[in-house]
Parts: sequence; structure tokens; C-alpha cells
Amino acid sequence: MREKKSIRSRAPSASSPNVRYVMQQNTGHETDAEKLLRSELHKIGLRYRKDTRPEPSLRITADIVFTKQEVCIFIDGCFWHGCPLHFKLPKTHADWWLEKIEDNRSRDERQTRKLQELGWAVLRYWEHEVLPDNYAQICSDVCQIVKAKRPR
Repeated sequence: MREKKSIRSRAPSASSPNVRYVMQQNTGHETDAEKLLRSELHKIGLRYRKDTRPEPSLRITADIVFTKQEVCIFIDGCFWHGCPLHFKLPKTHADWWLEKIEDNRSRDERQTRKLQELGWAVLRYWEHEVLPDNYAQICSDVCQIVKAKRPR
């Protein structure tokens, strides 16, 4: 039986130079939503690490990590993580993109489950949820969980 190639190795070529440029500019971290949430959390006195591995032995990088309290936050992009409200499947290479987004969703679930098994509190927010109208609620939720978890 032939081994299936990874989805990344089977990525199709960009459909145009403009699409290629846009995809090259997508770094996957330091999004506006991440910066804004970090800023709000810092304003209320919470200190954290950004873009770091909660568990060094695992290949999982969270957007915001409270290491001592074992709390991590992921801010999932609507496109890359398949937001039920905003994700629109591209028309070009639709089969590949559908597989890619499903693979991302499965990875997110596996990572969340693995961290929770190790005692971590895992919070996930869609990028469209990190807006000024929601800052107070998100910060309150984060604050409550961080304070409830005892440092190691």
C-alpha cells in the first residue's frame, strides 16, 4: 500500500501571481486580532508569553500562554480554521482546500485534547470575536480562568 503524501507536499501552485503574493505575505502569527487581545490583556495587568509552546515536548504553539497557570489561548483565523460563519471555499483547487481546512480542524481538536489531558486550560477564539465590543468579556473570561488555575 502506498503511503499518502502530506497535504503540504501536495499543495497546488498559485492560480495567479497576485494570489501567490498574498499567500506569501500570510505569516500565520502576529495577526491584528492577536495583537489587540494581547494589548487588552496587558492593560488589565496580565502577563504572558506570545507564540510559544505550552509544553516544550509537543509541537504545539499557542498565541498566548500563561505558563505558570497552564492556560493557553489560540486565536483561530476564519479562513485557515474553517469558521462556520465566514469560511468560503475557494473556487480554484476546491478539493485540495477542503481537505486542507479539514486537516487544520482535526489538528486543532487533537492539540486541544492533548493539552487538556496534560492539565492545560485551552481557550479558542475566532478572529472575528476579538473586537472592541467583546474585549471586556474575553478579558473577564481569561482573567477568571488564569486566577482559578494555581501556578505549578
